[in-house]
Amino acid sequence: MFDMFWRAIAIGIGATVLMDLWAIFLHKAFGQPRPNWGPVGRWVWHLRDKVFHDDIGGAAP
Repeated sequence: MFDMFWRAIAIGIGATVLMDLWAIFLHKAFGQPRPNWGPVGRWVWHLRDKVFHDDIGGAAP
């Protein structure tokens, strides 16, 4: 069971690194804008108060 936990952690870290490298490649090769993780961070920060928002962009920063 503990082995499965460490495998899940490794897969999560590997997937995150791969997604970041892919975003960097797309930005350098094709000029695509980098992903904006601000709304995700704002949503995570506001999880302590409220899970669902009508408009996360309107939530306090």
